[in-house]
Amino acid sequence: MNAPRPEYIDFPGSRTVVVRFSELPMFRMPDEMDRAHRALGEAMQQGAFRPAGPAFSRYESVPGETATFETGFPVEEPLAEAMMVDDIRVVPSELPACTLAVSQHVGPYDGLGESWRSFVEQVESEGRTTLMPFWEAYDTEPGPDVDPESLITGLAVPVKDDPNTA
Repeated sequence: MNAPRPEYIDFPGSRTVVVRFSELPMFRMPDEMDRAHRALGEAMQQGAFRPAGPAFSRYESVPGETATFETGFPVEEPLAEAMMVDDIRVVPSELPACTLAVSQHVGPYDGLGESWRSFVEQVESEGRTTLMPFWEAYDTEPGPDVDPESLITGLAVPVKDDPNTA
């Protein structure tokens, strides 16, 4: 497990531009995320938005056999309105302002589940309750020439102090 100890920050929130998925089967996630990011790239080329940070995925619940999530980019200027790129709907959204626990996963994406489990256990052992939604930022852009061991993924989960540990 390679997630370091959580840090806590006051996150101001962020406007975002995303593609949403509802109850997507996990085995389809890699292909659908690739399609979504191609559509987001096309929307950027059309001048619809400009990223203000790395790509991310925001989850509404803990993924199981399916996942409900959105993937996209933080932006300074919101998307004026939803748009279609081919058959993919690109929409404005946001990451909430909150107290945020953050950490990093270093390595291939297939180790993310274990990093998330360890990270959340550490946060909860420090007397915090994790909230929804949570997200991960792809600090290293994946690609065919990128060594999977060098991938850096930011982990972020909103938290509140657990009154039972006070």
